[in-house]
Amino acid sequence: MANVVTVRLPPGKLAHVDRRAAELGQDRSTYMRGLIDGDLKSAKRSPKHVFASEDLVGCVATGIASGDNRTVRKVIRQRLLGRYAKNR
Repeated sequence: MANVVTVRLPPGKLAHVDRRAAELGQDRSTYMRGLIDGDLKSAKRSPKHVFASEDLVGCVATGIASGDNRTVRKVIRQRLLGRYAKNR
């Protein structure tokens, strides 16, 4: 037996959901289950461990304003490569 999940939506948003489900030839429940299934499948493909620079705030001075993951990884990589090159 399936469990019941209740989702509260404003009337306007519910109308959009119903309209989209109808466009796809589905009822509301089938459409919502499809959205959930799609999200769960995409979550399985994402990496288990994600680098989070937020944990390193203040630990690495990048010298620029942006402290996003890509920038912090790049700065750390460059510094490590520079260190290894000096030691050779």
